[in-house]
Amino acid sequence: MAELIGHSAQTAQFLNVLHAGKLPHGWILAGPKGLGKASFAKQIGQYLLEGQMPDRLDIGEFAINPASQAGHLIAAGAHPDWRLIERLAKTDKDAKALESAGSAGDSEQLLKRNIAIDQIRALQPLFNSRSSFSRFRVVIIDAADDLEGPAANALLKNLEEPPSDCLFFLISHVPDRLLPTIRSRCRLLRFDPLSDQDMTEILSLKRPDLTAVERDALIAVTQGSPGRALGYAEAGLAELVAKARTLMQRGDADMAIRLELVGQLSGKNGVKRQRAFLDIVPGLISREVKALSGERQSKAIQIWEDACRLVGNAQPKSLDMPSVIFALGGLMASLAPPKDYR
Repeated sequence: MAELIGHSAQTAQFLNVLHAGKLPHGWILAGPKGLGKASFAKQIGQYLLEGQMPDRLDIGEFAINPASQAGHLIAAGAHPDWRLIERLAKTDKDAKALESAGSAGDSEQLLKRNIAIDQIRALQPLFNSRSSFSRFRVVIIDAADDLEGPAANALLKNLEEPPSDCLFFLISHVPDRLLPTIRSRCRLLRFDPLSDQDMTEILSLKRPDLTAVERDALIAVTQGSPGRALGYAEAGLAELVAKARTLMQRGDADMAIRLELVGQLSGKNGVKRQRAFLDIVPGLISREVKALSGERQSKAIQIWEDACRLVGNAQPKSLDMPSVIFALGGLMASLAPPKDYR
């Protein structure tokens, strides 16, 4: 049985409402991108469609069965009571690229800008029929922030007159951007960053190939966001983040680590990895700043400001990018404590 890792408070809140028999038809799952809101919605949705609901369920017992009929149908995209609405690929060619690339693909470049009204209208047959296998029907919109104006208005009509036993889970990274009328018709469930313990469990499960050092480095830089951590791991950044932390903790007197970073961020797919690495560095330095005090912290703040400025001025595909990476490495190395502190 697959258990949901983390978000125990949110799970408890949902289960308490479920057991009380007062389940709202609309839910907004809110919080920064990458926390696992969509995974939470999918697990809750599948659990409901499995139809095995005791009178009372403890959080520790809450799990789904991937081998169940509902699990198989959902995985195949064929469950009649399940709809997952996401941005579509721009073209058939992009759709094939997404399918072949899987989670490693740079999906943002291949997807349309918004969720279109036709995608919301396509839900109507679901609403006009009865559920096939269980009491519920489930609609997940990931993310509701991506709904174009007409699509949001079309969804609002369904929320105003909800079909019987149909649950809407709206994933939102910035809920204030949703229509006030949509927010007023849904129950808000806020999500927080996961603990380091939960992050360790997720990374160990999803990426058992990572070393403990690489895993800890990703946890340090992604601030409780398993989505970001897994994305960085997929892009091959775990080892680079670990080296960056080594720079800040031990220095780089012979410049060997900096040269390794430059080398590893060159070549095929180098531009994408360079940009991702540059985005990571200020957060890495900021974490070190918080752990310091006094003169060392003041110096570290200046280093952070210099790093932010360097990253902000860096141009993707620039021939000077190796120099930028080397300079960032120097800034991180200058954070290392003097030898008598080590």
